[in-house]
Formats: sequence, C-alpha cells, structure tokens
Amino acid sequence: MSSYLRLWRTHLICFLALASLNTQAAYDLYGRIAIDSKSISKTYEGTKSDIENDESKIGLKGKFIINPNSKATVIYQIEYGIDPVDGKARGDDGTFKQRNTFIGLQGNFGTIFAGTHDSAFKKSQLKVDLFNDLSPDIKNILHGENRLEDFLGYTSPTFKKYFSATVNNIKNPFPGGQNYQSHSMHYKGDKFQAALAVDHEIQGYDSRRASFSYPFKNSRLGFIIQETKKLSTNQSKSGGVISFSKPIQAKGTLKLQYAKSSMKIASGAHSTIGYDHQLTKHLKFFTFYSKLTSDVVSKNKNIFSLGLEYQF
Repeated sequence: MSSYLRLWRTHLICFLALASLNTQAAYDLYGRIAIDSKSISKTYEGTKSDIENDESKIGLKGKFIINPNSKATVIYQIEYGIDPVDGKARGDDGTFKQRNTFIGLQGNFGTIFAGTHDSAFKKSQLKVDLFNDLSPDIKNILHGENRLEDFLGYTSPTFKKYFSATVNNIKNPFPGGQNYQSHSMHYKGDKFQAALAVDHEIQGYDSRRASFSYPFKNSRLGFIIQETKKLSTNQSKSGGVISFSKPIQAKGTLKLQYAKSSMKIASGAHSTIGYDHQLTKHLKFFTFYSKLTSDVVSKNKNIFSLGLEYQF
C-alpha cells in the first residue's frame, strides 16, 4: 500500500475513534445469500447440473456526524464475499473474500474515501446490467467491471441540480509507474439517467463508456456503449448492452438483456430472459435462460437457472 494512502487512512481511523467518544454512531449489519441450481449445456461437453453461489456477501456499514454545520460525516464499510455452497469465497482459498471495504469523509464538500472499492467506471453502468452477480453478468463480455485496491476516491456534491462527478486514483503496484485513473460524470434527472466514464491504464486497458437508463410506460430501458483498447497491442474493440425490465403485477419483474462484444470472447453475444418474483420483503425467487454464442465454439453454452436470494 502506498505511504500517502496509509497515512490518510491512519488519520481517518484516529479521527473516527476520537469522534466516537462524543458522538453516537449509526451502523447496519447487512448481507445477501443467493444460490441457484443451473443446467448448463456446452458444445462438445453435453449437459450438466450444478448448484452455485451467486456472490453472497455480508457486511457492516455505518456513519456518524462530526460537524453539524458542514454536515461532515465519517462513513465506513467492511464487506466480504461468502460461499454457503462450497464453504469458501469464490476465487479465494479462505472463507471470506474482501469486497468494497473503505473509510471516508462525507459532507457539503462531497465524499472522500479510501480502501478497496468498485471503480468509477464500473459504477457508471447505472444498473443497466439486470443480471449482475449472476452467470449473464456483463463482466463476462465487457472489460472494466473492476473492484480495485489501494484506492483513493472523491465524489462531488450534486451541481447544477442534476450532475455529479467521481474521480478515482489507484496506486500502480510497479515502482516508478504512473497511478491508474478511473473517472465518471453522472446526470440524474427526475427520470432519465446518463453517465460517461473513462479508465486509464486499468489492468492494461484504456476504456470509454456511455450508459443510459430511461423509464417509460412503467418499464425501464437501458443502454451501454463501450470502447476498450488493450495497451500492449494498441488494439481497440467495442461492445454494448441493451436491457429492458417490466413489472408483472405487484411482485414480479420480467427482464430481457442482450450484450455483445469481442473484448473477452471473439464475437461474443449473451442473450438472456429472466423473471424475478418477490416472495416476501427479504426473499426473492429468480429464474433465467441465457445463451452465449461466439466464434470460439467450445465457449458456447446455454444456461437455465432457478434460484433464491435472501437480503437483510
């Protein structure tokens, strides 16, 4: 970890400890347990069934005001991925895998935060990805869905009524190298939302993205347009996502999504139809059918899923 980030964190932690002596802190324990049963059909491999964890997590977040005049508030979050299926977090040998974990200061001046966090570029998708944390997640098609460490970020307060900006500085782990950058600009109107974002040298790529989310007739339509350049080859590739969601009666939601790009798979295209049904305030049933096609025949597959998600 870089010395300036370590010093900044140390100052904030000390500040938090001192302020908490005279301030009542508010905090929340939260989490998500999501499991689904999949039937996966692959070219050359036939069909198999499996039960999978879908990015289950547990976390603690809180805040407390340290200056009522400026509304200066210390914020913090500790979040870890868990796996109730295999007993260990995905991609990690331990029980827990670190997710967004940070400490920061929020007020009339905006929000400053440091730690491990989703990049501004990733956050710019405006929830256009209707199957986030599931098999059809757009991270399987597009670059830029990154959670980064050694991270210092700033988000501006809203200006000109509708706009805000986020700036991320990420420490380069290689000595002498320039720090990585991820920035975004958001427009949030009464209904329509839009975002522009750029990544600079993030994991070997430069990227540009435009995202749009628009509600109409009790439904929502979303778009992502993206271009990414691999710095080692100077080769650029484009891609995009279109999604549509519509409520079905009081507790159901129909979801349609199509993503296409050659960034990760040659001529990759992901077509998905899904349905969510809210069983209780905290418990949701979900199902989807997804088809992945590409020029790499061995990568082609069809997925049918039935799952449950509980949030607290």
